[in-house]
Amino acid sequence: MAKMHFVRHGRTVLNEQRRTQGAADSPLTPDGRKGVEICRDYLAGTPLTRAYLSPQGRVQETGSILLEPHPEVVPVNLIGLREYNYGIYDGGPDPEMHAALPAEEHLPPVLAGTHPGAPEGIHARDYLADIDGAIARVMADLRAAVAEGRGDDEEVLIVSHGMTIMTIMSRWIGLEVYGWAPMANCAITSVEVDPTAPDGAPTLIRWAHDPADQGVTFPSKDITSAFEGVVPVPIDWDHPEGL
Repeated sequence: MAKMHFVRHGRTVLNEQRRTQGAADSPLTPDGRKGVEICRDYLAGTPLTRAYLSPQGRVQETGSILLEPHPEVVPVNLIGLREYNYGIYDGGPDPEMHAALPAEEHLPPVLAGTHPGAPEGIHARDYLADIDGAIARVMADLRAAVAEGRGDDEEVLIVSHGMTIMTIMSRWIGLEVYGWAPMANCAITSVEVDPTAPDGAPTLIRWAHDPADQGVTFPSKDITSAFEGVVPVPIDWDHPEGL
């Protein structure tokens, strides 16, 4: 078995301004950096062997801090770990985006791969394909480690974004995650996996643990009822990014 530790990036300027980030970017705030440092110290004793990061600036900044106790780990940047592209709503006020794309109406067709995306944004099928390439790459690297006889001690850090981590978890663990605690900045979600199983046979160890007590900057509610009858697109494990 191996472990994956998914961490949402630290709090940013746009987070604190309650503005939609998505494909837009902004640096961590001083409080955001403190939150990442607390998360770093919390994970310092975890024997990380690999790290995968979104190429967006806020994740790069977060990842560099989290990996300070692990100078031997060289992170891999994966396009599929980027945040959802909200198109014309990126950088604008959160209430404007939520009014145009209410979660209970927006997320089900995204997971089903049918949502066309916001204007100037990304179609759901392309978003899911990118995500699948990233998680398939992580699993492919773990399978290679098993083939080399060292898969049991693998501990993987994956630093990404709120919607992207939720999209992975909902399709891998189950849609019930939309009724659980929301992912604060620097929240840690850990999964144990079997790299020899076709889908990794994931077992959830820890959900959205918030060691820095950062809380969330957006309204959240249980929307699991919105997914009744929704069949998410299965994760495609056959096209790992970069391999």
